[in-house]
Amino acid sequence: MSLSGDPIKEKIMTRKRFSTAVENLVAKGNTTYIDAAAYVVEQRGLDYKNLKKLLTDSLKQKIEAEASSLNLIRAKKGNKLPVWLILLSPINYITH
Repeated sequence: MSLSGDPIKEKIMTRKRFSTAVENLVAKGNTTYIDAAAYVVEQRGLDYKNLKKLLTDSLKQKIEAEASSLNLIRAKKGNKLPVWLILLSPINYITH
C-alpha cells in the first residue's frame, strides 16, 4: 500500500483495492454499493467496461442484491416458495 493508505489513489487498481475502496465508502457514509463503485471508477478515470474485472465475488453479490431490491434487475429464482403459497400451506392450518 502507499503512504496515503487510500486504495482509490493507488497506482494500480486491483480487485482487492477496488473492493476495499468500495467497502470503505459504504462504511463511511450514506452511500450504496452501486454509487460507491461508480464513484471509484470516476475518480480513477477507469472505463466502465473494465468494472467486471474488478469485482470480487462478495462485492458482486452485494451489488446484485442491492440492484434486485431496487428492481433494477430481476432477482435470481431459487428454491424459494412465493409468499402466498407459504401462507396457504397446510401446516399453517394445524391447530394444537
